Amino acid sequence: MKYLNISAVMLASTLLFGCVNTRSVVDVQAPQGAAVGTGPKVAITAVDERSFEAKPPSADIPSLKYDKDISDTAITQRALGRKRNSYGMAMGDVLLPDGKTVAQLVANSIAEGYRKAGYQVVDHADAGSDTQAVKVHVVEFWSWFSPGAFSVAVNNKAHLTLDAQGAAKPVELVTKKRESMQFVTEGDWKVITEQGLQAITEATTQELCASTQCPK
Repeated sequence: MKYLNISAVMLASTLLFGCVNTRSVVDVQAPQGAAVGTGPKVAITAVDERSFEAKPPSADIPSLKYDKDISDTAITQRALGRKRNSYGMAMGDVLLPDGKTVAQLVANSIAEGYRKAGYQVVDHADAGSDTQAVKVHVVEFWSWFSPGAFSVAVNNKAHLTLDAQGAAKPVELVTKKRESMQFVTEGDWKVITEQGLQAITEATTQELCASTQCPK
């Protein structure tokens, strides 16, 4: 029985290392609520302005398993996190599925925040002269792993600049989320990233209503 237990631990460790060391594709959903605004119309777009580094000094700076991919926007626009082993060494990375980007998720999360604040969110194709254009600059959006002696954690942070047409100045949004656990599974990347997106939605609504721009 002792030998079986040792073998099981070794097998589990091997499988875990294999998952940590490889690239994962995780489907993430932006917040979707029942809110339908009836106030002013807005059309929202987002542009990914994140900076990736080959060997960053800290885990919260975007990086990829393969350095050559840093110059490939088809990869970076889908990248949302980096895996690490129990010693904090950078390993595999985490990407969204083909056809989905971080900018799209952020734009949808901002849009939901506007809806909750009472705004009507319309597509650019339906935008008229009465529609305010809002451009979201994604300065930071990243999920990462933090090792620990007795528990580990996954984290997410975002730094966004909202440039609304006609506004006196851009709005800066900064959010952070953290979840502690005994070990990290593939599903935890989805959970922490979706929590980060939900935080963006809540921060958007709070900012709009705090600045007396909340029409509801």
